[in-house]
Amino acid sequence: MDFTLTAAEETVVRHVALRLRAGVPPSDDDVADELGDEARPLLQSLLDKGWLVVGEGRTLALSTIARAVVADRGDAGEPQG
Repeated sequence: MDFTLTAAEETVVRHVALRLRAGVPPSDDDVADELGDEARPLLQSLLDKGWLVVGEGRTLALSTIARAVVADRGDAGEPQG
């Protein structure tokens, strides 16, 4: 797993985490609709890096390691830094 994320990738991870916490797992199309088509290459990058996995019905989920990292960083909705 590649732990290096760009700011844009982190935004996508946080968005997916928020949707999952709300009980509404997003598809790639949902994320693109909500964040814009520029999120599509970011989604692919996050899949390649092992941050996201595709579940049933093409819904996105955080990988086990990504869930731990997001939990360690605190509330997924709060900006870090």
